[in-house]
Amino acid sequence: MPDDQSTCITNHTEAMGAIHRADRPFPCRRRDQHFASCDNDRCRGCVPRSATHGYLCSVCHRRVVDALGRLAWLIAHLRSIEKPSQAIGERVDTSMEKSILMPDPWIAADELMVALGARQIRSTATIDEAIVLAHEAVVIDVDHWVSTLEGATQAVVMLKRMDVALKRWPDSEAQFRPIPYVRCPSCNAAHLWRSAPEKFGDQLRVVCGTPKCGYHLGWDAWAKQYAPAFEHIEAEMKRREKAAKKEKSDA
Repeated sequence: MPDDQSTCITNHTEAMGAIHRADRPFPCRRRDQHFASCDNDRCRGCVPRSATHGYLCSVCHRRVVDALGRLAWLIAHLRSIEKPSQAIGERVDTSMEKSILMPDPWIAADELMVALGARQIRSTATIDEAIVLAHEAVVIDVDHWVSTLEGATQAVVMLKRMDVALKRWPDSEAQFRPIPYVRCPSCNAAHLWRSAPEKFGDQLRVVCGTPKCGYHLGWDAWAKQYAPAFEHIEAEMKRREKAAKKEKSDA
């Protein structure tokens, strides 16, 4: 893929190849849009998303804006966990615990600070100092940041590290989570998101990420409305999984 500014930076082979594999995001592709040469029946879309905000597509840009609004408190939350941790389901030899000088969440917090272009939080900093430093780090002019190759790369690395942190320490709720397989009933685009409450008293909602669409509905009402569709999707996924296993056993 040419490393120009016409497509989302996640599709730039040179820029993405230069960063660590663990920080590398999946390429942003247009769902259900394919190149003429595509003959993969399982492909969900291979045409790269266009860059609409500097080097980012509209989806990545929205995720960056959303992330910066919540990242300071995620960093503070990570700094508040003083015990070494591990991924869910991961086995760790507790006899090695004393040899770990810095808790894993603190390392994750520092990696997020670095991705923001800020300095790491010193180990002797209090939680109040960490909160201040984290809030200062997220004060960024997003459009200016992602208008350069370096800044856009930092932004998508930040998103990847944030996703990893949210999965390892799930007490921090993601504001937006994509809803797969279901299209927006208003604009028919596959851009539905589960929107978490922004403050106490707010309700969980389903919103459409398509610009100017404006569709939104309470989560309970939406889940009740689309319950039959969920059952169909689940049945179809099980059917495909069974067919794949049969095909593999017959090979």
